[in-house]
Amino acid sequence: MTRNNPADVANCEIVTTRVFDAPREMLFRAWLEAEHLSKWWGPLGFTTTFHEFNPKPGGIWKFTMHGPNGTDYPNEMVFLEIEPPHRLVLDHTVPPRFLLLVEFDDFHGKTKMTFRQRFESPEVREKIKSLAGPANEENMDKLAAELATMGAGRHEMLMSRLVCAPRELVWYAWTDPNHLAKWWGPRGFTNPRCEVDLRVGGEIRIDMKSFDGTVYPMEGRFLEIVKPERLVFTAYPIDANGKPVFEATNAVQFTQMGPVTRIDIRATVEKIHDPVALKYLGGREQGWSESLYRLADLLDTMGGRPAH
Repeated sequence: MTRNNPADVANCEIVTTRVFDAPREMLFRAWLEAEHLSKWWGPLGFTTTFHEFNPKPGGIWKFTMHGPNGTDYPNEMVFLEIEPPHRLVLDHTVPPRFLLLVEFDDFHGKTKMTFRQRFESPEVREKIKSLAGPANEENMDKLAAELATMGAGRHEMLMSRLVCAPRELVWYAWTDPNHLAKWWGPRGFTNPRCEVDLRVGGEIRIDMKSFDGTVYPMEGRFLEIVKPERLVFTAYPIDANGKPVFEATNAVQFTQMGPVTRIDIRATVEKIHDPVALKYLGGREQGWSESLYRLADLLDTMGGRPAH
């Protein structure tokens, strides 16, 4: 195969495309968390046992697929690229050899996933095509079912706000802990602890202190950092016993629109560990709204001013 010739590459590929009613961040979780991937990987009727799973560049994924007739199919892949939540590349290292390229694109509020198997030659592709095509579709059906399970009980909030400040300044206010501590949380709250390790996989820790002195700890990790355009991080409010109350993913988009910056937030609660959390979710939108007003006030002192 001539790798630089698009026609030659296309002749070696099997491509499966599916649109899922779920955000890209959730699809990435379904791929990179073994508890979910093990439930949907493989054609209809197959189950999968993981022996080794290390989802990082160079990490090994070793597993056995069990067919409905009892036949076992040992497999091994190597993670080559992980770019959340846009792209995955894996090398299937046992016959039939192929590169697996998976791309995730926003599609009218949903996610379009392109599943591309690139074989060593057109001949290998032709031999496997009649089996791989239907099997891939069944795999996508199982993924859709798992996503539906992951989404059960999800609480999603969308919010937008315009501020009269350049995007770089807004980004700085979100990512510098000294400035983040000044606006995070509802009006009247303070943040005696605010720690930001701004790298993919790095932690964010904030202790919010209310009027009566009660402290509400929050921890999370950064999933995606595209300066100064996009920030995605998890958030886990912690109870008195040090356990998460619920698990949320916050995706924040910053768009420069002339002299103003538009902030778009998708805040999704994906897992609830303590039912007491449900009574607080109703006030989540107000809390975010007050936080963004405080952010606008801070930007005014930093050189921007609130947009009207």
